[in-house]
Amino acid sequence: RDSRTRRPRWRGARFPRRARRRGFARPCPPFTFMNCEVFSLAPLRCEAFQAKETLRAVLHTILFARTLGVVRARDVDSELFDLTYTTCGDPAVERHVEERLDALVRWLAKQDRADDTVAQVCLSFYETKDKRGGWFGGGDERVYWEQWRVPVEVVGGDEALMNVADREAKSEQLQQTIVAATQHVLGLVNERKDHIPPVVSADVVSFPYEISLPGETEGALLGSLRRMLTHASPPTLV
Repeated sequence: RDSRTRRPRWRGARFPRRARRRGFARPCPPFTFMNCEVFSLAPLRCEAFQAKETLRAVLHTILFARTLGVVRARDVDSELFDLTYTTCGDPAVERHVEERLDALVRWLAKQDRADDTVAQVCLSFYETKDKRGGWFGGGDERVYWEQWRVPVEVVGGDEALMNVADREAKSEQLQQTIVAATQHVLGLVNERKDHIPPVVSADVVSFPYEISLPGETEGALLGSLRRMLTHASPPTLV
């Protein structure tokens, strides 16, 4: 199926049970995605050892494309593929991406390799606003304005036992898919700009972002509720 841009369709409905089993993170709380622009990329089918490098190229392309501050771009030659991608040159950003991808690799290692493992990695940009009043008093609220959904299909079963010739052919096909994905990202960021909030930070990456991995969104929701309770003002007794 072709890549496409779409608004969230899960609002007000249960997230598909099958998707939960196959490694798709639950969506974040709907109220934080009220006007969020969602971009869904085509699935990236790869072997387990290729997953980190595949996602590294795509995630850095998105982060570089949404870098609105002063940046020292750095071209990186891929460790596995004959391609080059660009990072924003910020050591903190690169370190964070590596930490999240290492966590994904650990999650993949725990999955049953008898069948394909389907996972979805989400890169979300947000701004933090002061939330006043309401049941939980004040505190900060994350308002998400853009999310990139990157599905990954890690081959298992007989396909994971390919011979050398088949493996090289699959690797070449994956390389072309990565190049197409990065070009698609660059096309979308140049085309869709109206939803970007005003820039108020001089940081390289002008807006906070998070990289969500399979099985983590529920924890993020509990963390958000915990923060609201921590910052809540006690009720007034009459």
